[in-house]
Amino acid sequence: MAPNGQLSFADLDAALAPLAAPVARRGPGRTRVPSSAPTDRAALAALETALTEARASADDRPPLVVLSACLASFGAPTARPAPTAASLRQARDDWLRRLTSACRSESAHRAYRNAIDDLLTWSEPRGCDLFEEGTIVDYLAAYQERAQPAPATYYRRFVLLRRFLRWVSRRDGVPDPFLDLEPPPKPRQEREWLERDEFRRLLDAAGRPERNLPGLAERDRLALIALVTTGLRRSELCGLDWRDLDLAAAAPTLLVRRGKGGKPRRQPLPAGLASELRALRTARAPSPEAPVFCGLAGGRLQQTILAEIIRRATKRAGLEKHVTAHTLRHTAATWLRQELGDTRLVAEYLGHADLSTVARYAHVDRAELFAAAGRLEQLAVYQPDPAAPADIQ
Repeated sequence: MAPNGQLSFADLDAALAPLAAPVARRGPGRTRVPSSAPTDRAALAALETALTEARASADDRPPLVVLSACLASFGAPTARPAPTAASLRQARDDWLRRLTSACRSESAHRAYRNAIDDLLTWSEPRGCDLFEEGTIVDYLAAYQERAQPAPATYYRRFVLLRRFLRWVSRRDGVPDPFLDLEPPPKPRQEREWLERDEFRRLLDAAGRPERNLPGLAERDRLALIALVTTGLRRSELCGLDWRDLDLAAAAPTLLVRRGKGGKPRRQPLPAGLASELRALRTARAPSPEAPVFCGLAGGRLQQTILAEIIRRATKRAGLEKHVTAHTLRHTAATWLRQELGDTRLVAEYLGHADLSTVARYAHVDRAELFAAAGRLEQLAVYQPDPAAPADIQ
């Protein structure tokens, strides 16, 4: 070996000689010693040329590193180093950018980030290899002991990490730690929904808020009616602008610009709700870009505030159920299913598919959707006030 510790050409020849030497092969009753194949000799010559050119260009990398790069340029598979903590955090950022390009929701971003960060925070002090099955098993056990998640939460954590690490393993050529791991059983979630009398109690409680501020009771009551008669998600309701409402049409609608998965849809509005919204617009005279539902300061109603409105109304109504905006969405679905028995219509009404494209294949007539909106309004016993609601200061 050369004094500088690098392999000399003589050392390289000695290392590669077994690859080019004739190989004795034994057969029944005879021994044949074939000569080196021409392709083998050509490959060795190419490697020698690559090393010679590297040294001539003052490339002082170790010889095997140069040869590895040469092999990679020929398309030969090469082993990749295991991802480090820094590279995994970069992979996390790359994955989140992929979610953005796929128009995934903010909640999906948050769930992935929380799951990946929790795994990295747990593993880094321990120096664990995250691409070994045992490491994942240990983390999941520690997560269950520390967080004591509900079955649905644990199942989602498992699925999120499996998707992320499988993507990293394919991209970086490292083992998939989830390859032979059995997922936990998918839990059946029985979602809560409100009976009609329970919703009326909730609506009455919303009309009697703890703070007697101008327009507060009207806003809270209108938000609950909108949720249960349109089936909007919490983010969709809070994201509504006045330009999204078509209140002048014979069949009023609202536009959800960015539903689940980034998909827009046109949603029917019940006649009574549309009338109440027209009165509110007349009282406010808002700009088209202004939010429909506002907070006390006049800005857009935040999702956390909407959740608190529902929580307080639930408490004042004396309901024992855990009621959220999604409970009201599920209530709308349950009422429609009970009244109409049409699963296709329920799926379309709740925005599980684009209203303008899927109707052609599901054969759901648009008139049925508007009839559904009217029926939900009847079930909610919606009685709009003849006077315009006071604006929230």
